[in-house]
Amino acid sequence: MIHAVLGLGSNLGDRRAALALAVRLLDVTPGVEVLRTSRVYASTPVGGVAGSEFLNAAVAVSWVGSPPALLGVCQAVERRLGRGRGVRWGDRAIDVDLLWIAGLRGRWPGLVVPHPRLRERPFALAPLLDVAPDACWPNTSRSLRTDLGQELVPPAIGSLAGVEVAVYGESPALATRAGGPMKFFLDTANLDHIREVAAWGILDGVTTNPSLIAKEGGDFVETVAEICTIVDGPVSAEVVAEDTAEMVIQGRLLARIHDNIVVKVPLTEAGLAAISQLSAEGIRTNVTLCFQATQALMAAKAGATYISPFVGRIDDVSGEGMQLIEEIVSIYANYPELDTQVLAASIRHPLHVAQAALAGADVSTIPYGVMKKLLNHPLTDLGNARFTKDWESVPDTDIVGQVQRYLERTGR
Repeated sequence: MIHAVLGLGSNLGDRRAALALAVRLLDVTPGVEVLRTSRVYASTPVGGVAGSEFLNAAVAVSWVGSPPALLGVCQAVERRLGRGRGVRWGDRAIDVDLLWIAGLRGRWPGLVVPHPRLRERPFALAPLLDVAPDACWPNTSRSLRTDLGQELVPPAIGSLAGVEVAVYGESPALATRAGGPMKFFLDTANLDHIREVAAWGILDGVTTNPSLIAKEGGDFVETVAEICTIVDGPVSAEVVAEDTAEMVIQGRLLARIHDNIVVKVPLTEAGLAAISQLSAEGIRTNVTLCFQATQALMAAKAGATYISPFVGRIDDVSGEGMQLIEEIVSIYANYPELDTQVLAASIRHPLHVAQAALAGADVSTIPYGVMKKLLNHPLTDLGNARFTKDWESVPDTDIVGQVQRYLERTGR
């Protein structure tokens, strides 16, 4: 575990709400614990590019991963809040920088710790010292405070405590698009697997395709209908036509099977036209076989409910599938009127799921084998076995009997 300080800045829209929402998103990120937040400072822009005054703050966090991975968390929060990579030192809705890590000095691709311009930026150093007052330069006993010229410290104008972030005023791009944590869909047509995972209480939906249906060998319609009785959530059923008219006919019929049905449509010219027609009729669609951001934008403009970028298949041809997820999330965040949800598909391993969540995907559709791996860990099994063995040494191992006797004795 490392202890770090992240610097926050914003000079667009509701700046204080942007800072507060960044803190909230950091705090709900797995592996991150927010420890303290600084006062908020007002500062003039540096670099001569940005046009309006910045609000700056800092947040002290603990993190269970590596420094580059923490930088990835910072960048994911920026993307989630609509930050684009535009002009250097220009205007931005949010900036999340990794400023300092306790006792650590290092250099990685795209990352230098401590921040190389920390000494010359009192608007970053002052809030850092709010949350880490005893911070020293790594490998020395020299306090960071000695580099803070008090005459250059920007004015503190308040704190983030009590800032309302549920309403975003004139900055709708700050709102999380789908709301709630990333959804888990199971990518299968195996009814036993669906029942097993549904019993865990975390399954939000199911995706199928012609290959998965064929693998199970059952009747297509009966299988899809049965899945809808198991899972109270979206169930994707795919059309198998190649022309628009037939896709629309099939989509209308599939939607009648059950209210949970989402019609899965390929991202072709004919499919795009079918998506537009089905969406106009109020039929939900999941647009599959997406491999580039422009396709995702077109599908969203056509009214798609879900867009399914195929992460694993891009990785298979030496591309970066997760980068596509990040690009689509960023593009959609630029246009709040687009309500298409990003569904990470072709998931190959648990890291894909974690990366999709960090990138801000609304949904991951996960094969059964990968879903099991999300839950299983050898240290969990080892710890549970040790607890069980230790419990066997207790004189009375009957918890039910002990509790019942206690309740009877105390009259509870």
